[in-house]
Amino acid sequence: MKRAVILHGTDGTPEENWFPWLKSKLEAEGYQVWVPQLPEAHTPNRELWDDRILGSRDMADTIMVGHSSGAVEVLNLLMNPRCPHIRLGVMVGAWAGGPPKAPTGFTWEPGQFDKLFPPDGFDFAAIKARADKLAFLHGDNDPFCPLEQAKQLAKQLDAPLTIVHRGHHLGSKFTELPKLWEIIKPSL
Repeated sequence: MKRAVILHGTDGTPEENWFPWLKSKLEAEGYQVWVPQLPEAHTPNRELWDDRILGSRDMADTIMVGHSSGAVEVLNLLMNPRCPHIRLGVMVGAWAGGPPKAPTGFTWEPGQFDKLFPPDGFDFAAIKARADKLAFLHGDNDPFCPLEQAKQLAKQLDAPLTIVHRGHHLGSKFTELPKLWEIIKPSL
């Protein structure tokens, strides 16, 4: 069974952004695609999200795609000993820790992202060991998640980073994301 999972970010839903488009593209290739509503999406919690994802489906040989906090969750899942080996992990609009940047007029709640990141940082060796391939996709003008942090993560994981010019946070501005498909297609 060919499987894929698409994970939304903070305050997200399965129906937004490019998620329905990607789901349709993968289903056309014979994939069973799961786009779950993550619990307590306003305050991302890696333990809660890990339990929801790993406790609901067989994730072996899966393609995982996460956006924003969902991208961080892909990394968290790959550090979890319960996570089986996956085919591909793609992190879209990822960042390395702490609250995202807050553009002018935008604020985050204190502690809103405290439970998203592992307290001892990412275990890059464990992440690499549980995936055939990893890749990053990031906007060059992302106002929330600094490109420099995505570059650091990609370097630590020996993963390619594709940059979308004027891509912003690669969220609601996009109902389709062809660069993402270019990353995924070779792993199908």
